[in-house]
Amino acid sequence: PPSAANFRVQWLNERIQAAQIAALALEAAPQRKVSDELSLDLLEQSQLVAVATGGDGMRELLLGPSMAIDGPIVTVDLRNEGFIEGLSRTMALSVAPKGRFLRIIDQPEMTDDVYIDVIVPEAPLKRDLMIYCRNILLLSLLISGFAGGLVYLALYRLVVRPMARITRSVTQFAASPDRVEAFEPSGRIDEIGRAETALREMQSAVSASFRQKKRLADLGEAVAKINHDLRNSLTSAQLVSDTLARSEDPRVKRSAPRLERAIERAIGLTEATLRYGKAEPPAPTLIAVGVADALEEAAAEGLAAHPQAEWSCDAPTDLNVLADPDHMHRIVANLVRNAAQALAEQDGRTAPGRISAKAWRSGDQITIDLEDNGPGVPPHVRDRIFQPFSGSASRDGSGLGLAIARELARGLKGDLTLQKSNEAGAVFRLTLPAA
Repeated sequence: PPSAANFRVQWLNERIQAAQIAALALEAAPQRKVSDELSLDLLEQSQLVAVATGGDGMRELLLGPSMAIDGPIVTVDLRNEGFIEGLSRTMALSVAPKGRFLRIIDQPEMTDDVYIDVIVPEAPLKRDLMIYCRNILLLSLLISGFAGGLVYLALYRLVVRPMARITRSVTQFAASPDRVEAFEPSGRIDEIGRAETALREMQSAVSASFRQKKRLADLGEAVAKINHDLRNSLTSAQLVSDTLARSEDPRVKRSAPRLERAIERAIGLTEATLRYGKAEPPAPTLIAVGVADALEEAAAEGLAAHPQAEWSCDAPTDLNVLADPDHMHRIVANLVRNAAQALAEQDGRTAPGRISAKAWRSGDQITIDLEDNGPGVPPHVRDRIFQPFSGSASRDGSGLGLAIARELARGLKGDLTLQKSNEAGAVFRLTLPAA
């Protein structure tokens, strides 16, 4: 619309300039008069109907009408027409009735007159304006199409194609996370570049977790097969232990009950392993367990392979915890066995190895500290010592003992933590609810 309004003003100014040129031609003619033929020719060449000038209260008709003025006349005073008024009149041209004439008034620049008055038909202005609007519309569409094409190519290159690449990688990774190579970022530093980097890190983490879980699944299947055969072997060992229990040898009589309990626990573990995965693991059977007796029995099993380690227990005989006896036995036996192995594997040890337990009650909680004078937990495994297969202080350890112990402790509504570790030894703290 502003371009159309400017075109209208320019068209009207061209008519004014043509009228001024005709007025200058009349100034050069004798007695400021020309023949009727020349007058009509000037008006037709300038697309004018009539031209008049005025000033000092006088008005002079320079060129008479070249055609009959049989329609309404609309006055346009360019001297005081504003932009908004010109814009509205331009828009009104599209619905203007046919046969109208325009009376254009402006201040001349080529003569000394006060104003110049020109009458022109409106139809040529309307026709030229429609042609101009059509051309400017086609040009605008061409420029918009070209600019739109550039914007589309830029968006496709900067946004659509990278996002399609990310989407394709996500789809392929979702279909086969164990076989698809990790996504390679383009090196961009904007949001898409950060998304590409995050995708690569996510794929690497998921792939590593997927491979680990697959290995654990394979390991679980192998363990289940081993436990199936191990259960049969332990059943045979249980029959032998029953036979040994009937022996009259005093030493055999003292050792047989302990052997029988150890075999029963082993059978229970193998059966629980075979049941694992088919249903939720059975909840622990919580009863009142004497802390002193439980510590002594678990320590005897944990130190069976390391009789050189010294053991001491400081626990009141009337101190009881609310726990599953088998679960508590496994926790303490694992801790004592780990401490004994660390003492046996310590290079250059001259002093005897000592393992001690101390238990006390604080409110509704029983705290048990298991301390040794071994080498302590190495710094590089302290942060992940309770993670399965991640950290083990023993040379041949699998990294499962402490993970199992903490899981069992938390299953009993307690916890297991590494309280202290240095070159003088380590202290593990087991907390359980009091009975």
